[in-house]
This record gives sequence, structure tokens and C-alpha cells, in this order.
Amino acid sequence: MVGIGRKKIFSKKNCTNIHDVYANALKLTKSNTIPQDSTNSTNKLDELDDKSNVLDDKLDESDDKLDESELEVRMYLWHFNQCDNKRCTGKKLVRSGLVKELPMTQRFSGIILTPLANTLFSLNDTETVKNKGIAVIDCSWNKINQTPLSSFQTKYNNVMIGNSRILPFLVAGNPTHFGKPFELSCAEALASALYISNMRSNAMEVLSVFNWGPTFIQLNQEAFDLYSSKGFTSEDMVRIQEQYLNEQQTKSNQQKSINSIDYQNITDNIT
Repeated sequence: MVGIGRKKIFSKKNCTNIHDVYANALKLTKSNTIPQDSTNSTNKLDELDDKSNVLDDKLDESDDKLDESELEVRMYLWHFNQCDNKRCTGKKLVRSGLVKELPMTQRFSGIILTPLANTLFSLNDTETVKNKGIAVIDCSWNKINQTPLSSFQTKYNNVMIGNSRILPFLVAGNPTHFGKPFELSCAEALASALYISNMRSNAMEVLSVFNWGPTFIQLNQEAFDLYSSKGFTSEDMVRIQEQYLNEQQTKSNQQKSINSIDYQNITDNIT
């Protein structure tokens, strides 16, 4: 898991379509959970468009080279044994051989996904993921306030503080926390970082272990496309995340307006 916890209950059965999922997710997202940036967003987003065009050119030039998404990525986790083993996505990934469990005393110099991080994961972290791997802290969202994450970092992993990352706004697709913003499973967290890093086949390999994997991608496809093309730095991600949430809120409001139209009354007045 990685992100910021929520106590409100959200059920998959309450949603009829992706618009409903996002409408509820936005309600659960509080403004103080979204990092703010005082820099002029318009100018910065224009700069991101220029960077994105350069990235597209580089990707076009590398079509005949080895697909970076086919590279093997080393994935790890620290497990606090708080989850139901039958539902724990981290344990399932370990059993599948895709992820290696680390002892609590094991130091790690790769990227670490943790809810304590202050830096958003970005494309800038891609090389570290490729060269040193990526790890996630596996604990229960229901016990997040009881988990000694701070002491764990300080006592065992001083190295991890500099490489700690938190993921941007994404909506969970797993059955336990379906539709909740930020409350991703270990599998979703790892897959998200890989997807944002444009290592998509690796991300899909992680999600292929779960029958709900495609649902997670479908829920977040627009966000993934934005993060993976313009999120070069953590600062970029802050602005992109804010822009994306504003756009989703606008769409949600528009959808509400459409749903509130009394078509029967209009038809009666016309006929």
C-alpha cells in the first residue's frame, strides 16, 4: 500500500460507471492531501508540453532499440503481516516470484513507495528504478495509524528517507478499497510506478496476477497517460495532479448537470 488513508466507506456496488467512481473518489479527496505549489501553473504547464514533445521525439528515435519496458525490474517489499494472507497482494506477488520480501533490517537504496514520503514519484525516478529496483511497504490501511513506519525508517533504513516516494492521485481498483483515492494495494502501487515510468509491460505483468488488474488501469488510464508523459519531476507532478483533479471535478459537475435534466418533462412539453 502507498498513499494517504481514508476512513469513509466506498462500495463498488454503489457505482454504475466510471463517472460515479470518480465522483465519489473526488468527494473522498480532501484539499489538504494534495500538495500545493505557488508557481504560476499556466507557464509551467506550457513548459511541460515542450518537454513532452521532446520526449515523444526521443521515443520515436528509439523504436528500433530494445523496449525499455521489457527490462527486468527488481521489486521488493517489507511486510508487517497485518493483512489477510488470502487477500494480501504483496504476499501473492512474492508467491508468484515477481517480488522478493526483505527482512526489516535490510537496507535498500532503490525507490521506496511509502505513505510517509513528501516527494511525489516522477519520471525523474525511472533510472533509479531500473538500476536499483523499487520496494513498497506492505501494511494494512485499516491499521495505518498503528504501524510504526516512522521508527521503521529511522531505525532500519536511513537510506530510504532520501529515496522515499508517494504516488500521485490514483483510484484503487482492488475489491477491498475499490474507488478510494490513494488507498492502493501493494500490487497497484508497484504497477503504478512502473506504468508512470513507461515500463508498461512490467506493470501489466504485476497486475496480470489479479483478475481486477485491467479494471485498475481502466479507472486511471487518463491519469497514467498524463503522469507518464509530463511528470518529469516531483514539482511537475504536483502541478499535473492539481490540473487533473480540477478537470475531473469539472467533468463530475457536468455529469451531475446532465443527470439532473428531466428528459420526461422536456418530452411532455414538446409533444
